[in-house]
Amino acid sequence: MSAPPLSFEMSQARRWTIAHPRLRLKPAHRSAGFVQGGWWPHTDQLYIELRHLLASLSSRSGTIERVIYDENSWSSASLRMEFRGHSVILEPSRTSPKTLTVIGTRFGTLVLLVVPPDTEPAAAHAAVMAAADPDDMSTTEELLANATAAAQDGPPASNTDQPGGPDGASAKRVGAR
Repeated sequence: MSAPPLSFEMSQARRWTIAHPRLRLKPAHRSAGFVQGGWWPHTDQLYIELRHLLASLSSRSGTIERVIYDENSWSSASLRMEFRGHSVILEPSRTSPKTLTVIGTRFGTLVLLVVPPDTEPAAAHAAVMAAADPDDMSTTEELLANATAAAQDGPPASNTDQPGGPDGASAKRVGAR
């Protein structure tokens, strides 16, 4: 069953719900750089946001065992959460700013750029798209700074508002086939 395309079209931003994470991943077979994708959560409430993110990732990752998060980016959270009948360890970290690392049994480790929830939509779009670019080797700080600069230069080109983005690659929610 196919999931609907995930697009960063500004008119769609108002229709997104918390149940549909704003997420884009690099192709698994062509992943380069520090992060394997980008995620723009709606709030800084880890426990709320994580349930929806893990639901999107679980079809790809199988059982999720651990999540390592930037403790400076999120409000305080417990050290464990139950997800689909399994206990997930939540581990705060200060060593990888603006990231969230998900460790699952099938694919190993997935590191995501976390775009702050209060980021301007055009900058968030640019950051998530760059983080999902298979050839991008930027650090998290560079991804966010470049996205902010690009957003200040003007709105994204019309072809980046389409589900396929500028390169024509499919922009589907994780787990879609």
